[in-house]
Amino acid sequence: MFITYERPTHLTDEQTDPQAPAADLAPGADVDPRVPVCGASTYDVDGTRWTCTRGPGHADDEHRAVFDRYHGGAVGQVAFAWQYEWGGAGHGPSSTVPMTTVTVTVSFPSTAWTNEQLPESIADEVRSVFWECDHDDVTVTTAATSAPHPVTG
Repeated sequence: MFITYERPTHLTDEQTDPQAPAADLAPGADVDPRVPVCGASTYDVDGTRWTCTRGPGHADDEHRAVFDRYHGGAVGQVAFAWQYEWGGAGHGPSSTVPMTTVTVTVSFPSTAWTNEQLPESIADEVRSVFWECDHDDVTVTTAATSAPHPVTG
């Protein structure tokens, strides 16, 4: 991840930074928190989690997170902006065309299945191999079936 903007610490909460990139909020995101936003997230060097507040499918690969009314800083102003290492300036978010499908079959003894959330856990592990900014475009479908353990002797 490359940090492309971080609000200077010498500014007070109310001050705006003329060097800050445009907020480019998802339409309606400034008035309704239920509006879909890009949602990519990262952590800054202090460990603060930031979530991109731009609209889904923005045309470049820079994610921007704005201050809200609960966090210090000018509300609606960009606090943190970043790009993913794989992209670089001008590469944009991933294209959803063409799609690639990979089929994987996982087989194991039924006695090894001790976790009811195992199908979703496997799906999460598959998603983890993709860049987090691509997770909206990665579909993982899991279905688990189990044959009864045979009775012996």
